[in-house]
Amino acid sequence: MSTKTLRKRIALVAVSALGAGLLSVVAVPSASAAVNANSTSGAASAANSIGLLASAGTGTTQTAVLLATGAISTTAAAGSAGTTMTATVTGGRFTAVGSGSGTISGVSSASATDDALASALSTLAVPNSGVTSMVITYSEVTSTTSTVTERITVTVVATSAYNKYAATYSSVYWGASGTYTSTTDASSSNYSKDSGGKVAAKIVLADAYGNALTSSNTGILQVTGTGGVVVYIGDATTTGDNSSAYTYLGAANATSGASIIVNVQQEDTDVPANGSLTVTFGGTVVATKSYVLKGEVAKVTASSPKIGAVSGANADAALIKYEDSAGNQVLPASGTSVVSSTVGAVVTAASISAYSMSLTDAYAGNSLLAITCAAGGTQKGLQVQHLNASGTVVKSNTWDAGCATGPYNMTASFDKASYRRGEVATLTLKVTDAKGNAANAYDTIVATSVDNLTITGGPGTIVTAVAVNDKPKYSTGAKTYQFTVTLDDGDYNAVVVPGTIKTANALQSNLTVPFSVTSVSTGVTNADVLKAIVSLIASINKQIAALQKALLKK
Repeated sequence: MSTKTLRKRIALVAVSALGAGLLSVVAVPSASAAVNANSTSGAASAANSIGLLASAGTGTTQTAVLLATGAISTTAAAGSAGTTMTATVTGGRFTAVGSGSGTISGVSSASATDDALASALSTLAVPNSGVTSMVITYSEVTSTTSTVTERITVTVVATSAYNKYAATYSSVYWGASGTYTSTTDASSSNYSKDSGGKVAAKIVLADAYGNALTSSNTGILQVTGTGGVVVYIGDATTTGDNSSAYTYLGAANATSGASIIVNVQQEDTDVPANGSLTVTFGGTVVATKSYVLKGEVAKVTASSPKIGAVSGANADAALIKYEDSAGNQVLPASGTSVVSSTVGAVVTAASISAYSMSLTDAYAGNSLLAITCAAGGTQKGLQVQHLNASGTVVKSNTWDAGCATGPYNMTASFDKASYRRGEVATLTLKVTDAKGNAANAYDTIVATSVDNLTITGGPGTIVTAVAVNDKPKYSTGAKTYQFTVTLDDGDYNAVVVPGTIKTANALQSNLTVPFSVTSVSTGVTNADVLKAIVSLIASINKQIAALQKALLKK
């Protein structure tokens, strides 16, 4: 089960960096057609830049980064017929024009003009001494108008950070099937795998301008995983032989281009690995990323049992949840059975009717257990067990599984005898089968029409109306309906007509359920207030009579 070996990679070699002096002949891909890439011959021209470190954008929002000793070549698209293309520069000067009858005039804020009909205009500009930026603007000019078509804002730097690692644009993303972005990084399926699976990440190392580091940079790339894993640099499938791996960017980029793939796998597929991957380049931490590699099933939990129908399919009579030893929820596709000693005369068999394949399904990754009910009653201590590929057996908790025939009798009650206006009143309809067992959760108490069950005279507005196919809930044998209390103070009776139940049992009568409503603010009724007023008047009359008697004696 283990992919661990005793071999370790120990080779480390000296690292050399690319000097800034060589940068002028390194071609930087242009993000816009207006900025021309670096010369490959070491010479600048109206068609080639030199010392260009980065470029981005289109139209009038273009940007570029240029060495103070460099020159930037740009090209504006052809204008409309009958117009003149004009270029101006601030913070620098033009040194060449590359098309038509172009001319150069001045050094600072100079202009270059091409009078050829609807032709493109190329220029070569250099920054003035000491400036930190310059702006190149192309315009399409007629006798009455001048429209800006291209604008390049150039940042001028004294030293180059090209092809030198910078954290700003460097990243590590988890991915799947070759897709690695910040969006996929947030998806659990990309950094969480079942036992024996691999999680893969893409490492992007970039300079301060957003350019991916090239094979000319031979810095040491190291990845280290925790939690009992092996890692491999180079692809998403090859199994590694250690928890830490090294490579050199030059070699990695020679085969992988601008990004380097690394994968992580458990040392022992039975044991979960909830750990983290640390990526460093040249001794600097690029990123630390967490991952989950699940182990074999270590815990089985049965929950939400339903009372089954005798002779029914009972496909979801309980939910079965699986977890590994680290508490990760796992999704086996087979291996669960009932413990034979726990079935009997009521429940004669149990098995998984559907293994869950997703933690986000309707049952939150829980598999469904079906039970076979041979008779009404309760099967005490039902239990299932799971057999792992390693041979270990894990038993679930035990539970009491109920079975019942069709609904036969109903009783009704409110959760309180008295309510205030605005409260929520809960009406519980408890249903049993012919033998008095709590009703199963599969046979309906409201069959083909809502008229099969009616509730009149309730305390207010029903929250969820009676609906066709309403059934008793899970293991309670009961169905509840809620009402928002709106009635005035007084004593009332709600009437429940259990139509479907009456069809099965002619002795079942309508159900009368008493309840009261009292005042919202104090709970004092009008009768209480009137009684208090009468008592107060009687008291005042007595005091008046006593005062008159005392005055007459004088």
